[in-house]
Amino acid sequence: MQNLEIIHLRSVGSLAERVCDEIRAAVDQVKNVTVYRRDGLETDVCIHIRHSSELNGEPSQLGHQLAAALKNYGLVEQTYWKALA
Repeated sequence: MQNLEIIHLRSVGSLAERVCDEIRAAVDQVKNVTVYRRDGLETDVCIHIRHSSELNGEPSQLGHQLAAALKNYGLVEQTYWKALA
């Protein structure tokens, strides 16, 4: 069962495309990470990090680093979702 860590960025202006490219380049070799852009709202970026183990609601090291770096680009929300059995 996989748990999910979500990092949502609401960027300022039209930075989302550039930020997405930078994120994808940074996590290119990490298989459990997917980067999304919101369709119809160019300022939103969402990163999903899938975890096979439980982190007790705490952010992973990768999630913490990404969220900290993204705060320079706008409002960041980081949540952890536990899969139901």
